[in-house]
Amino acid sequence: MCNDRIWILMTRKLSGEATSTELKELDMLLSPLQEYNNTVFTKIAGVWNETPAHDRDFMEATYLAHLERMKDKGVVISTDEPMLVEDAIDNKRLSKRWISLKMVAFAAIFIAFMAGAWFLLTAKPSFGKDTYTASAIKEIKTPKGVRTKIKLPDGSDVWLNAGSKLNYDKKFDGGIREVYLTGEAYFDVVHNAEKPFIIHTSKVNVKVLGTQFNVKAYDDDKTTETSLIKGSVEVFLKNDPSKKYLLRPNQKLVLSNESLVLPANLAVKEEASGIKFNPQGEITELSYLHDEKVDVESSWTRNILSFEDEQFSAVAKKMERWYDITIVFRNKRWEREYMSGSFEKENMEQALIALKYTTGFNYRSEGKRITIY
Repeated sequence: MCNDRIWILMTRKLSGEATSTELKELDMLLSPLQEYNNTVFTKIAGVWNETPAHDRDFMEATYLAHLERMKDKGVVISTDEPMLVEDAIDNKRLSKRWISLKMVAFAAIFIAFMAGAWFLLTAKPSFGKDTYTASAIKEIKTPKGVRTKIKLPDGSDVWLNAGSKLNYDKKFDGGIREVYLTGEAYFDVVHNAEKPFIIHTSKVNVKVLGTQFNVKAYDDDKTTETSLIKGSVEVFLKNDPSKKYLLRPNQKLVLSNESLVLPANLAVKEEASGIKFNPQGEITELSYLHDEKVDVESSWTRNILSFEDEQFSAVAKKMERWYDITIVFRNKRWEREYMSGSFEKENMEQALIALKYTTGFNYRSEGKRITIY
């Protein structure tokens, strides 16, 4: 049963927007819960009809608070509407239709018995420990400019950086705990020696038992990085499963995406870019912010955008995801300029001005497009 689809159909029915086909679909999805069916709609509709239509500020605050509580439990109610998470709340403008959907959701929040109904709606039959279906997989996405925290079924915490995606089984009832990552995430994994935890990315697999670490695996980055804060992890190359790296605390493994995908063309790539890649991978110590006990690799989980001796091209990608902008280099020489810095409360304009004075480039801002020259 797709509970996300149920919530969408519920709101469309109460707002009078549901088609006859959608109403039939909703009845079919709720048929296993016949004892709840009529009660759910009666109570939700009652609260909905009694709610003043003009009180939308209260609705807004209540809905967002509910969304945060659900997110902390590892639950995201997906719809075709704009995604709302904590860092994006202040600047998000809502359409009238989206407000009406949230007002319906608000009605459901205050029905106490809905907790039990929600449990039944999300419960799924088990077909064996190692059997997975599409409906059993949960997907969490964060758009640019947004970061969020997820609670996995085993109690492990995951911080998902901007422009990232995480897929995982809703139950973790198999012999291993597996997640699939595109982008960047910081993991605090609950220890379980009998059920290893594996992170799959496009280039590497990371295996742990219980630890704290950061994985950066954006498809459009030049490198895939694994940074270990506490415990131990094993990193396996997908194109060479026999190759394994063992990391100790405060170590970082950097692998070139170019060498992992196109080893035969590596020399040509190096000559064109001017950057040397180590096809065997490089293990280094973690970098720390000046006068701080915060490592650069996981500082983003504390809402600090930081970089230490990185090329402007790499910093630009971080800024694009952080501020939801696009940076274009008209003068290509600035792409190879190395820089360090950290920004916590600075907006995009303040960050660019600070980098401009320490580096010497000029820029032009046109909406969300920044041109460096």
